[in-house]
Amino acid sequence: MAKSSRNLPKSTPVKVVGAGITGLSAALLLARKKYKVELLESESTPGGLLAPVTFEGVAYDRGSHRVHPEAHPLLVELTREANWQEQRRAGTLILKGKRLTYPLDPLRFVAGLGLKTTSEMALGWLTRPGAFQRTMNWEHDRREVERDEGFESFVMKRVGEAAYQQFYEPYARKVWGIEPGELSQTVAKQRVSTSNPLSSILRPTVKHFLYPKLGMASLISLLRQKLVELGGTIRLGESLDLKKQHSEPIIYTGHLDALAPDFKLTHRGLYLVYMALPRDVLDDTDTWYVPESDYWFGRVSQPEKFSNELSNRRESMLCIEIPEGRWGPNEDFTKHARTLVEQLHAAKILNYKVDPTMVYQKFLPRIYPMYTRGWASRQQKALVAAARHQPIFPCGRQGLYLHCNMDQAVATAAAAVEHMSHGGSAEAWVPRCQEFADFRVRD
Repeated sequence: MAKSSRNLPKSTPVKVVGAGITGLSAALLLARKKYKVELLESESTPGGLLAPVTFEGVAYDRGSHRVHPEAHPLLVELTREANWQEQRRAGTLILKGKRLTYPLDPLRFVAGLGLKTTSEMALGWLTRPGAFQRTMNWEHDRREVERDEGFESFVMKRVGEAAYQQFYEPYARKVWGIEPGELSQTVAKQRVSTSNPLSSILRPTVKHFLYPKLGMASLISLLRQKLVELGGTIRLGESLDLKKQHSEPIIYTGHLDALAPDFKLTHRGLYLVYMALPRDVLDDTDTWYVPESDYWFGRVSQPEKFSNELSNRRESMLCIEIPEGRWGPNEDFTKHARTLVEQLHAAKILNYKVDPTMVYQKFLPRIYPMYTRGWASRQQKALVAAARHQPIFPCGRQGLYLHCNMDQAVATAAAAVEHMSHGGSAEAWVPRCQEFADFRVRD
C-alpha cells in the first residue's frame, strides 16, 4: 500500500482486530469519522486485560489498574460517562522490612531505609567513575541499543553495586526469570518506581489517581455501547485469517508475533491470586509494592480502596500479582495459600496470620514482553515484515510489543487511526511506531 496524500475514502470498510481497550478505542474513533467498522475478537467476550474477574460475587479488575492525572487525556474523553472519580493514593513500598509511604519523598525514603543503607547506596554511586554524567545521560544512553550492553552492566555503571543489588536485580529476576545480564539495557525504564525508588523520589509526588466508579470493565461496556450506537459491528469469537491476503485496511491490536512469527518476540505471564480475608486483617493501603526476591509477589492491591463498588461488605479482598518469572505457566498458587499468607504477614501486609475463606487464581499469559538484548531490532524487523504485503497497522500494547499503560495504548490507537485515515501507508506507519518506544510505565 503506497503512501498517499489523499484521505482514505469514507466508503472504505475498515477492520479492527481485538476488542480490548485499544481495539475498542480505535473502532470508536473510526466510527466517529463515519467509516464502516467491523471489529473482530477471538474470545467470546470483549475486554482483553480489562475484562473482569468475578470472585465472591464481585467483578474485579485483572490486577491493579489506575489512571494517573498526567495520563493521556483521550482515554477519559472517550469514556467520560464512566463516572471517573479522583482517589487519594495510599500506597506502601515494602523494602528491607520497612514500610515506606508510596509515592516516595526524600525524607521518608531516608528515614525508612535508615542512614546506614542510604549512605552505602549514596557512596556506591558517588565513587563510581563517571557515575554522575552517566546518570544525567541515562535516558539518552538507554535508547542507544545498537550496542546493547545489557541491563546489569548498564545499571551498575550508573548507580553502583548497592543500589543495583537492592532494587534492580531482585525485581528483574522476579519478573523475567532470567539472568539480568541477558536483559536489554532498555529495561532500565520499565516500572522504574518499583525497581528504583531512588529515581522515584526525585520526581514530583502524585497524590491522587483516577478510577471509574464501577471498575475498569465498565470502560469496555461503555466503549462497546458507543461503537454499536454509531453503527459499528462487533464479531465475538472470530479471528482474522492471517494466511489470507487482505485488501481492506486493518487496525491490528493482537500480538505482533502472530503477524511476524519469525522474530522471537516472546513474553512472560502473570498470576493473579484473589484472596478473601477477615475485614480487620488489612489496613487502608490501596497497593503494596514488593520488589525484593524474598517474596513471590511483586504487587498486592486492595480493590475496595479503588472504589466502594468493589467491596462485598463481608470480607476484605486482596489481588496478589505473582510474575511468571521462574515459575512457568502451570503453577497452582491456590495450593500454596498458607505460604502466601506467611509471606504477606512477613511483609506486614496482613496484621496477623489467618486462613483465607476463599482463594481463586487467574493466569494471564503474555503480559511482560521479554526485552532481551537485541529485542528492538527484532521488533522493527517484525513491524516491517507485517507491513510488507498488507495494509495492516499494528498498535497498542500487544500490536507494538510494548509494556505500557492503558492510556498510552489508546494514544497509539488514535495515532494509527489518524495516519491511516489520512492516506498513510502501512510501510510509513512503521517508523511512526518509534514514537511510542519510550513509554514509561507508571505505577
